[in-house]
Amino acid sequence: MKIKVSFFFLLMFFSLFLSHSYLSLAAIVAAALHELGHILAARICSIPLSEMKLGIFGAAITPNNNLCSYKKEIFLAVAGPMVNLLSAFLFFRFAEKSSFISMFVMASFFLGFLNLLPIDDFDGGRIFKCILLLKFSPLKVSSVSQAVSFFLIFVLWIFSVYLLLRMSASLSLFTFSLSLFCKIFLGQKI
Repeated sequence: MKIKVSFFFLLMFFSLFLSHSYLSLAAIVAAALHELGHILAARICSIPLSEMKLGIFGAAITPNNNLCSYKKEIFLAVAGPMVNLLSAFLFFRFAEKSSFISMFVMASFFLGFLNLLPIDDFDGGRIFKCILLLKFSPLKVSSVSQAVSFFLIFVLWIFSVYLLLRMSASLSLFTFSLSLFCKIFLGQKI
């Protein structure tokens, strides 16, 4: 499997790594477990992988051939978030004993939950599309998926603006939702 790394991923990774915080390390571990969940699901389904692209929004794993059943696609998509949610659940009772474990539980839960949202380019978006494609035409599914993605990204952005104004916090959520909007709806490469 080839691994392609974008400049922005390296910049984000090194800024997280150099911050020397438990949250940064916990986020990196949670993201690695997430991708290992996808890789394990591909192995279980005997789907060969051709490449992994590491970008600013995480990783994208590409199967060797893009033709697999909707059930396998759903299993592949749900595996990463489920590994995050399962690891958050398993380590939750130890969170009081360690700052790192507390941050890991928080990062795993957030990553798992966020990835299950039915937004294009997220695991939840892949699941949503596969379920809809069982009943509807690809053109209709694309339209519905874009509308749902737009609405959810807008809600994330409004929430981030609220947090930014109310608590002078969440600049990262604001930047994330704005970048995600630009990537999906304006076709900008980030």
